[in-house]
Amino acid sequence: MNSANRYNTPSAKRLKREKTTVSNNSNSDKDPVHVYCRLRPLEEGSEPSSCIKILSANTLGLYTPESKSVTKEVHYKFKHIFTGFSTQSEIFNHVAYPLLEDVLNGKNGLLFTYGVTGSGKTYTLTGNENDPGILPRTIDTLFNSIEGYQAPKCVIKSDKMNGFEIQAEDDALQDRLQACRNYGKTPKANRKGSGEKLHYVNAGTRIQNINEMNLYSVFVSYVEIYNNSVFDLLDDSSGKTLQNKILREDRYKNMYVNGVVEVEVKSAQEAFDAFNAGQFRKKVAATALNSGSSRSHSIFNIRVVQLEQSTINSEGQPAVPSENYIKVGQLSLVDLAGSERTNRTNNIGMRLKEASSINNSLMSLRTCLEILRDNQINKNNRLVPYRDSRLTFLFKHYFEGDGTVKMIVCINPTVDDFEENVQVLKFAEMTQDVKISKPEVRYNTIKKTIARNKENQNPIKTKISSSFTLLPEVPMVKFNVENWKECQSAIDKVLNILKLRSNKKLQISKEMTERQQDLRKKLVHLNQQCVLTSAEIKSLKTVIHKEKAKSKNELIKMRDLEAVNQELEAKNEELLSVVRCLKQTINEKDLKINQHLFEKERTKQRLDLAQEKMSQELDAKLRRQRDHLNSVMKAKDEKLRMVKGILESELPPIEMNMIDIDNTIADLTAQNTVKSVGSQLTQTSKTHTPTTSQVHRRNITGTPAPRSRRSRSAGEVWLEHNVIKPCPLGTVMQPTMKKRKSVSKLDKASDITNPKQSKYCLVAQEPDTEGELETKLYKADIVPTCGGGAQVIFNDVERLKQESPTKSS
Repeated sequence: MNSANRYNTPSAKRLKREKTTVSNNSNSDKDPVHVYCRLRPLEEGSEPSSCIKILSANTLGLYTPESKSVTKEVHYKFKHIFTGFSTQSEIFNHVAYPLLEDVLNGKNGLLFTYGVTGSGKTYTLTGNENDPGILPRTIDTLFNSIEGYQAPKCVIKSDKMNGFEIQAEDDALQDRLQACRNYGKTPKANRKGSGEKLHYVNAGTRIQNINEMNLYSVFVSYVEIYNNSVFDLLDDSSGKTLQNKILREDRYKNMYVNGVVEVEVKSAQEAFDAFNAGQFRKKVAATALNSGSSRSHSIFNIRVVQLEQSTINSEGQPAVPSENYIKVGQLSLVDLAGSERTNRTNNIGMRLKEASSINNSLMSLRTCLEILRDNQINKNNRLVPYRDSRLTFLFKHYFEGDGTVKMIVCINPTVDDFEENVQVLKFAEMTQDVKISKPEVRYNTIKKTIARNKENQNPIKTKISSSFTLLPEVPMVKFNVENWKECQSAIDKVLNILKLRSNKKLQISKEMTERQQDLRKKLVHLNQQCVLTSAEIKSLKTVIHKEKAKSKNELIKMRDLEAVNQELEAKNEELLSVVRCLKQTINEKDLKINQHLFEKERTKQRLDLAQEKMSQELDAKLRRQRDHLNSVMKAKDEKLRMVKGILESELPPIEMNMIDIDNTIADLTAQNTVKSVGSQLTQTSKTHTPTTSQVHRRNITGTPAPRSRRSRSAGEVWLEHNVIKPCPLGTVMQPTMKKRKSVSKLDKASDITNPKQSKYCLVAQEPDTEGELETKLYKADIVPTCGGGAQVIFNDVERLKQESPTKSS
């Protein structure tokens, strides 16, 4: 690895080290789960940084990338670690070869690959034609070892209940002929999968220690677990659409797929053809991390059935054994789908559903192993939830001691997969702490259970069948009359064989009688079960019929609700469009109102400025007129004083021009008139200013011109100015205005200057200091002015409100 040298720097030595420990609890009756690790080689042509360093043959270190804030180092131990330079042959010899030896000895084995997507699980298991993986090498090694020791085809037949039986040669011949007919009728695409044969390189490996006295038959099956449902990849009866299979348990507490197709193969090529047909149907899709990502867990089962042959006696003749039996060994090769993180794959739709199902099944596997380890370490008796997933439920008997369990953890050492590698290595560390009971211990327990069932005379299904029994053949004897001794010995030999056949026939008849009785008991028991099952099926059919009717009604209701929902959605869209139009209209009106308020404010400011300027000009003009009149009055006073002095003097009277006296009197009158006009202008504010012509309209005596008043008998007419619409208070006392004119806004001057109106009332409503709502009526008199206008003089305020008599002051 190009990036491995950076772990030898002094800074790397200062990292915090955490070392995991492997449990040392040993038990002679249990074996641990063997966990191996394989590192995927880094891509050529690039230098990606690595987060894993191999420390020894069974220890590796996981280092935190430099981009993380906290750096640490964790060590993990395995049974063996395969580097990126390890060959497929090396992995097969270390892992799969011992399992195949156990299978040929009648034992079971489970091997599954685990890791994140794109870490090399499928390649480790299958490889390619030039560099085969574990599965092709296992098949080649198996047929290399049993070559020449295979039983005739169809002699050993599956009983469809996870067991096998031996049938006669005639039945086997008929089955072979039927298989040939079916093979000719089967389309080529269904027989060969994709139509292309796989030719793997055969390394010539053999198993040395096999029993050459036995006959062997090999059966293969291929299933997948997709979205927590089991499908048979070799089932051609259902066409392109695969049917969901159920899981069942046989008499030895082993789980199997009910109705699975088990193909008897007589060569490695036939096994490869079956595997290729299953691969053609397997769920595979492209994701962001892997162009050929497995979307399901695939299980390829290889079952080797051994049949014991007749032994040879001391005379060199074949001797019939006391009883024939078969021995079955099974090897399950599991390619687990890779765990995925949505933030990296960006899966949506069906890919997201598949990823969720994959992660849930892997989590169930991890939970079951954690509970098993906890029960073994802490001596607990917690229930292991095998039924949470089809994956764990199918391999339940393996974890309970029915064979050897091995796991290959595939790791992609790049920094991008650091987070996933942490979880994978934690799972691997926990898995190898789980102890599996040895098969011998489990089988002894099962045998005791079967014996106990026999004592209770409970009819049980048998997995081993001994109906295939041979009798010694009668030899051909030639009588030589000349040599009587030879004839006598030949006759004795034939008589011995006939006696042996007779004794064996009696034994077979006795055995057949016993089997007939056992079969009758089984048939009676099955008949009882059939009757009960029929009744149960009838009741279930009734329930199903009711549920279907209920489901139909619910479907009708659902359709009605969907139609109503569509109508409501259409109405909702229409209302939303109306709301949008109204909002747009409101926005336009708000904009116009804001513009109007802005213009009104500007107009008000201009009026205020003009009014202030006019008031200043009026004040200046009044001051000038007052000064002028004062000077004139002084002059007139001086003249009057002179006239008074002349009149009172004893001097002879001076004739004065009458015109001058009239002028003097007129000046005095004008002076008094100006004073009265000035005092009136100072008392009223913002009223019409009288012109000079209006001042001279007054009488010479200085009294103002009389106002035209309306007769009191005509009654008072009120001008009611409602600035707001007041809320009713419910008070008993209410304002009384018999003749009135109500306005909400004073838009023109004629509203005030109307001569018919003499009273003014302003209505306002606001909360008082204590928060109580109060209506105020501001009353005033409308007085006409000399200039033809009118002024409003407020003289009274009425308040209307309610108070509680018990309210504290």
